[in-house]
Amino acid sequence: MFMKAISRRRSLAGAALVLLSTSVLTPAFAQETAKSDVLELKVAVADANVNPVTDSVLKLADTLGYYKNHGVHVTIVALEGTPQAVAALNSGAVDLADIGIDAALRLRADNDVAIRGVVSATLGPPYLIVAKSDIAKADNLVGRTFAIADNGSLDHNLTQQVLASMGVARDGPRYVTIGAPAARVQALAAGQVDATTVSYGSFLPISNTPGLAVIVSPEDFFKAAPIQSKFLAGLEPTLKDKHEAIQRFVDALVDISRHYDGDAPDWVKAMTKARDDLSEANLTATSKFLVDRWCVNGCLNVDYIQKTADFIYAGPDFKDVRVIPASDVTDESFVKGAIADVGAYKDGGIDARP
Repeated sequence: MFMKAISRRRSLAGAALVLLSTSVLTPAFAQETAKSDVLELKVAVADANVNPVTDSVLKLADTLGYYKNHGVHVTIVALEGTPQAVAALNSGAVDLADIGIDAALRLRADNDVAIRGVVSATLGPPYLIVAKSDIAKADNLVGRTFAIADNGSLDHNLTQQVLASMGVARDGPRYVTIGAPAARVQALAAGQVDATTVSYGSFLPISNTPGLAVIVSPEDFFKAAPIQSKFLAGLEPTLKDKHEAIQRFVDALVDISRHYDGDAPDWVKAMTKARDDLSEANLTATSKFLVDRWCVNGCLNVDYIQKTADFIYAGPDFKDVRVIPASDVTDESFVKGAIADVGAYKDGGIDARP
């Protein structure tokens, strides 16, 4: 099983504001009694879809009642890629944004933006590169069209890093902005582009399409990319002013992640409702891929983030960026608070803590 080697380890212009539905059911792992003083929080995410990866919990926690039961009303601002999410955060339109760690480092180092990551719902890039079958290896991507969410999006940056490690120039492929993973895989299946980077779960619906092949496996992608690539971050004044709301948000994410770590079929059931375009069979296969990958303790480890920072600074895009330590863009207090609030987790998990 992929990733068992580590410890049981996107102008706001036109942006769509998506207020997810209220609770339709309250799973057993959510708190039984909702807090009476509900606090408000706005969170930007880089994709409108509920993607079949562990950070699906960001949206499922609302539709399944976890945010409500932890006393926080979360408005999800769905954007297209990291650059828009960063813009939303920097403008004050949202309280937190799901962004790449490279973006946080640049904001802090180049612009002195007081930004810190507080939690993550994913650890280890669960991606692969799929291409037309005449592209037998990564070298053959040079000059071919490669679908990305946006210039500077997480999938774009990670793809460049992975391909560079394989000797492919960062500007080798011809990158084409398509948008969300579902749009990218459909463009590939329709022959409109030659390759793309997506998660295992996003790839499965087109996996039997003739003329396509995986040219960089999830295992090889992981080996060439940093362990942690993104987190949910906020500006320091917001972290102070909305501390309790953010703490409740983090508590809810840890709570639901622990539930799915122990109940994969329930995740399949929730995802079948959230994404009726994905078959139950594919979601079941994806759930097996996600075993031991749920962020049961918030997936915010400053040591992992430092390794990511070192990886990023070693690349050409950061050669003139002031070097700062990972601790300057990290605040572990919220995940530690969640462990205290929700309790210690004794069943392992990708981010097990002593």
